[in-house]
Amino acid sequence: MSRFILYTFQCAPLQNREKHLFENLPSIQERMDNKLEYIRNIITSPGFKFKSKKDGEFNFKLFYDHEGLLVFRIANNKALNLEENFKNTQHHYSPSCFVILDNRENIQQVAIEEDKKSFSSTDVVRNILEYTLKKRLLNNGLTIEIKKEYEQKEFWELVGKQTKGVSMVRFTLSYPNLGRVHDSIEKFLNSESKAVNSKKTELEFCSDNSEQLELHESNTQLAGLVEASAKSGNPITIKARGIKKFIRTGETIKSFEIDDLEAKMASSDLFQNLSGWLKHQYDNENA
Repeated sequence: MSRFILYTFQCAPLQNREKHLFENLPSIQERMDNKLEYIRNIITSPGFKFKSKKDGEFNFKLFYDHEGLLVFRIANNKALNLEENFKNTQHHYSPSCFVILDNRENIQQVAIEEDKKSFSSTDVVRNILEYTLKKRLLNNGLTIEIKKEYEQKEFWELVGKQTKGVSMVRFTLSYPNLGRVHDSIEKFLNSESKAVNSKKTELEFCSDNSEQLELHESNTQLAGLVEASAKSGNPITIKARGIKKFIRTGETIKSFEIDDLEAKMASSDLFQNLSGWLKHQYDNENA
């Protein structure tokens, strides 16, 4: 049984009017409309390899590409010193882990297999994916961020633990292009963030020194901000009364398990199975 950790990816347009780097590219709207096609074309292009600034290239093997779902393995570059005939000999090997990239509109998730024999953490794989795609998407006038999702309930549990109340809450939201976020928040970000080309939008709520914020899950606008933050992987900053340090969400993770994914690669029902596993995660988000 393999455990997969969930991440979300979002794209944003690049602008450089002084150097006119993007003057021959499609409009910002066209680029954003085609962002998922660009990502698929990059990963499925002949001879493609993932890269990192520090460790060079990483081999990968694409197993599945159908209706927006891509499944591949990415191999690490490792070496082991073993003694043979009284001499130390270095042996190179390439353990790999699975990555499921859900490239469908309004989903935009990456599930990375947790396998410490191949990579020390799923964040290492995340860094490789983001570094490579950022470099390649420059040609399309776009950038990308991949962030680990966390549980929405984490915020409400943290707020509930503050016996003296909360005096400040700050939300940091990414450039709007992910339909899974709360509808009202998406509309706000569309009208404000896009107009000024803001890659990040911050909303901060502060109480008077003698008072505290009224933070209730029944407040649909507040719940929408919490939902958007958790699904986008953006931490929420909390200032509790009586505590000097800021508190930040993002400590929890979202994950699911798959039994022997490689054996399921040949199944004619693979798309339905993958969609079902991932949909189960979306349903749990809103349960």
